Amino acid sequence: MLEPEPKVTSMDTPDHPTERRSGHMPGQNDPILQSLEKYWQTLRHAQQLPARTDIAPSKIDRALPHAFILQRVAPGTARFRVAGQRLHELLKMDARGMPLGTLFLPQAREQAQKLLETAFTEPAIIAIPLISPASLLRPALTGTMLLLPLRDRSDAATRMLGALVTDHDGGGRPRRFLIPQGARIRHEPIGTGPAAAELIPRPHTQRPDAMRPALRLVVNNG
Repeated sequence: MLEPEPKVTSMDTPDHPTERRSGHMPGQNDPILQSLEKYWQTLRHAQQLPARTDIAPSKIDRALPHAFILQRVAPGTARFRVAGQRLHELLKMDARGMPLGTLFLPQAREQAQKLLETAFTEPAIIAIPLISPASLLRPALTGTMLLLPLRDRSDAATRMLGALVTDHDGGGRPRRFLIPQGARIRHEPIGTGPAAAELIPRPHTQRPDAMRPALRLVVNNG
């Protein structure tokens, strides 16, 4: 719930103080993600999240090939219950029943799990910039994943409406993604009114595990 003067806390260490930053949020200028979030927002009622049963595919026809619905099965783990054709094309297999981590390279899965769990438990809107690295025969593929929490029949946030858009079709081989080093991640806790979204930069630091950048979230506890 939002308070008149929200308290801002951080998971940063003292060496990396949190800053409020302006700029474009991931997916902010993508018409497909915009249309899906706008529809989700129309289904919200006071303090309640939209229900899984509220989602009408006919209302999200533009986003439908890119959209998915997840079911939380354990902390940080959710499986695809519904997946659009675009997900099948990226994975080169039927995504239904597969965990969300299937979309990520191994070094990015822990961070993706933390972001997913944040979206479920706060709950929060999360938008994540992604990149599938280039190889000898194919260019890099960039994209954005949007996560929008849903409630189940017991009013618990165990479902997730989401979408993944990319800048091109990805080619003929399966694609897996990383969260780019230094990427800004949208993290918008859901309250009873418009919550203040934060852009979260991560520091460029050299570590032995540099391919798995540390997760830094700015949390609005209002």
